[in-house]
Amino acid sequence: MAEKRLAGRTDCFSAGHILVDDTDKRVRCLVWNMSDTGALLEAGEADAVPEAFTLLTAIDQTARRCTVVRRTGARFGVVFAES
Repeated sequence: MAEKRLAGRTDCFSAGHILVDDTDKRVRCLVWNMSDTGALLEAGEADAVPEAFTLLTAIDQTARRCTVVRRTGARFGVVFAES
């Protein structure tokens, strides 16, 4: 399978929160790796993760708009929206 990422990812193994739009719901997640353009996340409540959301990472306390581009069980790849 050809690599589709625009930037290389760096392992970070950090905590994060998925902020579900138009609700007060937060889903805890693990950020396996991240780049300037996307990340690999894992959430125990995989079915609670919408196709688009805001990710708040513990490592740098930055909020990023995300769109899910790939799901494999509880892990999912996201691309960050351009600011």
